[in-house]
Amino acid sequence: MEIRQLQYFLMLCNELHFSEAAAKLGISQPTLSQQIKVIEDEVGVPLFDRIGKKTVKTEAGELLECYALQIIQQLDNAKKAIADLTSLDAGHLRIAVLPSDLDYRLTSLLIDFHREFPNTKVQVIPSIDILDKVLDNEVDIGVGLAIQPDTRLHRIPFYTETYSLYVHAEHELAEAESVSAKDIAHIPLVMYPKGFYGRELIEDWCREHKITIRTIMETGSATSLIRLVREGVGATIQPSLLIESLESPQIRAIPIQDSPVRKLEMFYRSDKYVSRAAKTFMERLRTFF
Repeated sequence: MEIRQLQYFLMLCNELHFSEAAAKLGISQPTLSQQIKVIEDEVGVPLFDRIGKKTVKTEAGELLECYALQIIQQLDNAKKAIADLTSLDAGHLRIAVLPSDLDYRLTSLLIDFHREFPNTKVQVIPSIDILDKVLDNEVDIGVGLAIQPDTRLHRIPFYTETYSLYVHAEHELAEAESVSAKDIAHIPLVMYPKGFYGRELIEDWCREHKITIRTIMETGSATSLIRLVREGVGATIQPSLLIESLESPQIRAIPIQDSPVRKLEMFYRSDKYVSRAAKTFMERLRTFF
């Protein structure tokens, strides 16, 4: 059984349509059918059932697909490991992060990383579907909220952080040492819309403390929220460490009593080769936080 045949087989598993799979492979349908027949003859059982115009995987097809994916992944790992030795750190690193303060705070880290790996292309992809992107091999590393244990993944916890109330320097609470949940209930806020991880965490905290926050403006961008605070439109609730990235004398971060807390971690597929650049990035991220 050849690697090329396994790639044909996996494409058909994905499409479950001979014509569409053949088109994506750039071969004719008879050629694809013939190659699948060669594999079936070798394993001794049908891999697909043809029911009318539908193509479905047999139990043997499901089993072979599982192993074929592992074989192709290991081949890809081997190629990347060899390239890692010979390419002078050239390559492509894809990182999925929460579309909020995390991507906002990574800029200084990315600048330092680029100085050490100038030939590595880095893509930071804000996403609320980080886990799926990692499992589907669309990104190399996921950075976000802690997830449930999963044998398919390596997980690296790197930070547990509290939240603060961010206000304009001339706000009446700007010099306060801390604020309570009851204080926050009376403050006009600019926040992420409901459905964003950061907002849902705050909403859960509010329910625990039996308060309701009052938002006067909502936006999905950390940059815009911070600008709204800087212009005195309202206050916002953000991770405490974010203040170190702002370099804005017009903004104060006030600790919240019994603050909301979130746990952050990095994760990547356990069967995936991790390049030197990726390992360095993850170590830099842990040190940064």
